[in-house]
Amino acid sequence: MTATPAWTTNGTPVQDVPGDVRPLLDIPAPARGNRPPHRTTGHGGTLDLRLDRPTSDTTVLAVRGDVDTSTVRRLRELLWHRLASCTGTVVLDLSAMTFVNTSGLHLLEQCQRRAEEHDISFRVVRDDRGLLARLLDLADAHVRFLVHPDLNDALAPR
Repeated sequence: MTATPAWTTNGTPVQDVPGDVRPLLDIPAPARGNRPPHRTTGHGGTLDLRLDRPTSDTTVLAVRGDVDTSTVRRLRELLWHRLASCTGTVVLDLSAMTFVNTSGLHLLEQCQRRAEEHDISFRVVRDDRGLLARLLDLADAHVRFLVHPDLNDALAPR
């Protein structure tokens, strides 16, 4: 793996990091309370992301919009970082998702494996339209994820 210099906003190098880690350096540190949504637009659709920390060991990433090949990269970057640095629970709230394709399912499978590797509870809140349920039915993937009907249920202690 080759090292790529990481840069601060003023253009000075911070350190050498592996090339596949560099995109994660642009992700802001989590903060408590509501954060303004981040909007990703691509060829397929728009994706608004909001990161919240309801407790010190719980991170919630809320998704609004389309999860497809043009938007899944940004979602993966945020989730990947949280699944490596969180010590408790990561909740992916898909309740406001308007579209999902197989790239979203692939991302969920990757996140579940990464969570297991880091001994983190990864929970998914299903969307209001039933899109995730239909995709999981088609892929016969129900047993792989902890899918919850709403955010309160996902945040409940287990």
